[in-house]
Amino acid sequence: MAIKSILLSLVCLLFTSCSMLDGRIYTNKTIAYSDDFNKTPIGSKVCYIEDFKIKEPVSGYNINAEWMTSSVVEQARHSGISKIYYADVKVFSILMGIYSKNTLVVYGE
Repeated sequence: MAIKSILLSLVCLLFTSCSMLDGRIYTNKTIAYSDDFNKTPIGSKVCYIEDFKIKEPVSGYNINAEWMTSSVVEQARHSGISKIYYADVKVFSILMGIYSKNTLVVYGE
């Protein structure tokens, strides 16, 4: 019974991920964009900048398309943020990155 549990755990780690490891089928994780938090204040405002990517995995020609909703500074100003304190990156991908969406989450005042 213990061997089945270990094998099931390994399969789950290989195909899905919510940690620092990337899953083969599905990944959904949040990563700190910076690790320098010495006296960094917590902002009261937040904005989201999305970056989408689709890639074709079959031909080997590395064909892909990528688009971003807007520039970071422009979107932060539009959200009322004049001073950026820190940011996180949310990563969502399916099928080894064939489709992926990265969201930059900016915090500030």
